[in-house]
Amino acid sequence: MKYKFLLFDADNTILDFDKAEDNALAAALQKHGLPFDNHVLATYRKNNIYMWEQLELGLADKRTVCDKRFLLTFEELGWNVSDEEFHSITAEYEEGLHHGFDVIEHADEVLTALAANGHKLYLVSNGILSVQTARLAGSGMGKHFPVRFISEEVGVPKPAKEFFDFAFAHIDGFDPSSALVVGDSLTSDIKGGKNAGVATCWFNPKHLPNTKGIVPDYEIDDLRKLFEIV
Repeated sequence: MKYKFLLFDADNTILDFDKAEDNALAAALQKHGLPFDNHVLATYRKNNIYMWEQLELGLADKRTVCDKRFLLTFEELGWNVSDEEFHSITAEYEEGLHHGFDVIEHADEVLTALAANGHKLYLVSNGILSVQTARLAGSGMGKHFPVRFISEEVGVPKPAKEFFDFAFAHIDGFDPSSALVVGDSLTSDIKGGKNAGVATCWFNPKHLPNTKGIVPDYEIDDLRKLFEIV
């Protein structure tokens, strides 16, 4: 066994955040008579990614991320939304995310097999605590991660070395030479693992180009390929 301690990101690594996002955003906007189409979704996603990257850089807190991603989107789309409507949309969107129970293909079977083979599984997430807790429970994936490290509780987000230092200090018998971080984000998961001095695996099922200059130790497009690594 090369890697005993496996630290998994949640969104778009274990849980299908894209699908949860699509459904929650469509429901929140349409409830208020606003359009939802591919252009609206692409505009929101661009601003959402930008704001989460600001959080990773320490330039925004989570509440700012949750609000400003919508402010930027509405401004770019030229929508005039009242303060009351704005707060309703953001709250309804976040509530909708709580019900995003779709799971990444093969995640359940892979995690089950890894645990059976003696690997120790941990969750490392920057997501909203209440949302992640609800989605892990509703999807049934929480059973794989009795120990979870979510940035709201840790106090700092990935990719900060302090996030991973906290996690490592709370893992019994932890050995950094036997640890692997698995995630879909180069700027959060892979950079974070490298900052912490452990091996990293970029989960890249869409075969996105690596434009960040952050080089993972491994890259996979299917979670089942982890068996070839660990």
